[in-house]
Amino acid sequence: MQGTRIHLLVGGLLLAAAGGVQAEALQPDPAWQQGKLDNGFSWQVLDTPQRPSDRIELRLLVNTGSLVESAQQIGFAHLLPRLAMARTESSPQLRSLWQQSVDDERPLPPAISSYDFTLYNLSLPNNRPDLLKEALSWLAETGGKLPIDEQTVHQVVNAGTDPIGLFPANTQDAWWRYRLKGSTLLAHDPGQAVKRPVNLEQLKDFYRQWYTPDMMTLYVVGRVDSRSLSEQINKTFSPLSGKRETPATMPTLAPLAPQPVSLMNEAIQQDMLSIMWDTPWQPIRDSQQLSRYWRSDLAREALFWHLQRALEKSPQKDAQLGFDCRVQYQRSQCAIHLNTGNANLKSALEFVATEMAAVRDNGLSQQEFDDLLAQKHDQLSKLFATYAVPTPTC
Repeated sequence: MQGTRIHLLVGGLLLAAAGGVQAEALQPDPAWQQGKLDNGFSWQVLDTPQRPSDRIELRLLVNTGSLVESAQQIGFAHLLPRLAMARTESSPQLRSLWQQSVDDERPLPPAISSYDFTLYNLSLPNNRPDLLKEALSWLAETGGKLPIDEQTVHQVVNAGTDPIGLFPANTQDAWWRYRLKGSTLLAHDPGQAVKRPVNLEQLKDFYRQWYTPDMMTLYVVGRVDSRSLSEQINKTFSPLSGKRETPATMPTLAPLAPQPVSLMNEAIQQDMLSIMWDTPWQPIRDSQQLSRYWRSDLAREALFWHLQRALEKSPQKDAQLGFDCRVQYQRSQCAIHLNTGNANLKSALEFVATEMAAVRDNGLSQQEFDDLLAQKHDQLSKLFATYAVPTPTC
């Protein structure tokens, strides 16, 4: 139909749509089996029969991180996964498990520590139920029966390497340090080194207080027997004891100040101009909220689509355009990034501002809308072809 336009409100990023739709509570995906043990330990399993050759992915999420550390406990949250990994060096069986749990195509650190979580990662070859059993046992011991002794702690804190990752990956990044202003996270860098000498009793108390089964969730994805796996999870993790008594501080970021800022970062080779918008994030719990989010997401992509096409036809051809959105600590933040030389920054900013105003005033052309829609259909088709479970027919 001629004259069709997608209306965008840049900043709020809302697509015009008819209201009045009844909101329905979102239901869990039936493909995911989930459960909770009597001790509060949660688990979720996704069997993927349509991808039998994929590796089996395991993640143990512990809802604790550097944010719960006191001044005497700095570095404890990051030290615990290092101690867990040190145990594998002294056991040939565990060492063999970890040698086979690395996916060369998509390598991940064995664990990641952050402000409010610690995540343990294993990637196992399929058709190896023995390895899966060993992995579950190792995760259960790490979650509730981790040996903490002076020799292992001394070995770890004096080691020259640290295999544990961080989130964010670089907590000293100039932009991240700026973003932390006014945040509860500011004085709780997950990458801080532990104070020496390490007080073993304080470390053990920290472990007992924050590593409780009611604050853990196990995720397993791969070609597995869901019924027998759920029984194995129950048997392996039911002995874990303890309950979180002290509530953890809610991790939050302050609203991003609506003012320009210039930051220096020696790790970046090319000057970069970023235009950002920042809004509060609310969890999506019903169909109306989900629909609103989808429309906003499509509007964001439409804006980027238009800018990218306009850039290809403009004198700014040497500039590189990037776009990302992320939800972090109760804030939703999107950014348009333009990488170009310092001499071109002013003209690049004028170009982006002009094109954003054009989208605001005129929307997308019919051709842009049709091309974007075709791209989304193609992406969805590939997604369903890769992951969808065939429906049996009679």
